Amino acid sequence: MENMIKMDYIVRKWLDRDILEKTEFYLVGGTVRDILLGKEPKDIDITCKNAKEIALEISKRKNATFVPFEKKADEPCYRVVDRDDISSFIDISEMRGKTIEEDLAKRDFTINSGAIEITSGKIIDPFQCEKDLKEKIICMTGDKSFFDDPLRILRAFRFSSFFEFKIENSTLNQLESSVALLENVSAERIMYEIYLILATSRSSSTFREMDKFGVLDIIFPEIVPMKKCKQNGFHHLDVWEHSLLTMENAESILNNLSEIFGTYGNKISEIIDNKKGKLLKLSALLHDIGKPSTKAFNLKKSKITFYGHDKEGAKIFLNIARRLKFSRADSEFILKMIAEHMNALNFALRRAKKLTKIKWFHRMKEDSIAVLVLSIADVMSSNGRDSTEEIKSSQILSLKRLILDYFDWIKEKISAPNLITGNDIIKLGVKQGPEIGKIISRIREAQDSGKIKNHEDAIHLAEQIITHYNER
Repeated sequence: MENMIKMDYIVRKWLDRDILEKTEFYLVGGTVRDILLGKEPKDIDITCKNAKEIALEISKRKNATFVPFEKKADEPCYRVVDRDDISSFIDISEMRGKTIEEDLAKRDFTINSGAIEITSGKIIDPFQCEKDLKEKIICMTGDKSFFDDPLRILRAFRFSSFFEFKIENSTLNQLESSVALLENVSAERIMYEIYLILATSRSSSTFREMDKFGVLDIIFPEIVPMKKCKQNGFHHLDVWEHSLLTMENAESILNNLSEIFGTYGNKISEIIDNKKGKLLKLSALLHDIGKPSTKAFNLKKSKITFYGHDKEGAKIFLNIARRLKFSRADSEFILKMIAEHMNALNFALRRAKKLTKIKWFHRMKEDSIAVLVLSIADVMSSNGRDSTEEIKSSQILSLKRLILDYFDWIKEKISAPNLITGNDIIKLGVKQGPEIGKIISRIREAQDSGKIKNHEDAIHLAEQIITHYNER
């Protein structure tokens, strides 16, 4: 195996003959799984007895950095990192049990339960790792797998999504009966797995599967009121099913940017990179989370309304972000997606003034593209009796046009520096204070609309505004 030969070279870099004679060393976990799948392993995972002492000795011999990971008392791991190349490292974990077979029995799934004895290259496979990898099956290694660590529930779905493997029935049954145990898992560990799932190209179908087994209700209890919350004539699904479909369509757009937007696809992917793509998909799932609490019935128009659901949704998401300990940047991005998705949609529904659009783009900057993609997915997911294909096509075309306009001329316009500064306004006799900001804002509007072209125009307009203020 080519990957095995490469692994052997890397391992020998770290494990001298003297070290190898001290104890038995085994490649384990994802390293073995990737080798058996014919892939190059991302990390080198080794298990042995006296792991800490071994790792310390290797770090001294190789003049490398020793990094302990000892938060889990029963699963200590030690990383040895090349000082000259931090991308080169090995992870050495303490063998759990007296033998490698006992250690492998404690692994989460059979696809991760294989080992390779480093000296001989012998594959140790007591739980049919190779067989399940070939058959593309996710199967728990032991009956207490989810009880021992409930996070494995999310890991099962993550592996299923990443490798496109099927979770076998007995594992699914055990998973379903253990879902409530997720409440005991830290927010950080949960979100780590959620983000890994969102990073896959088929995360929407995985989220549907997780929802089927009650996983999402535990992690995001705020979604429960969305289920079976009926909508108006523009929608054919309840709020939750519509949200799942919106996530699916958003993911489909992100997976096919070049096909949908042609040469603009690469520009969009530079803005909505992998990280923002994950957040956008989660935003699509939660974009209507404010609808149940704002639902009302307009008697005059005889229809269901959700006025203000975007702003209410943003408030609800803030509670989710705090509970699940989102980073500030992630929280602000999703908050913006939820709060602004109706503004973007309104541009497609109504003929908004050019200046109104420019002001919105000026405020949103590059995040405007993600909101517009979310809005396209939202429209695609609305197939009620009042939402004809003609109406939908027109709205989607309008939203696409806004994205293209951003790259064609809006980006350049909103990126242009102000034609006037605060110091210029102070020289005109205005004292330091909030009035300066208001004047600059008005002049910026004139600049964006094309009414003024240069610094002299800006000064002249500032004088007019100041005169008007003084006459009041």
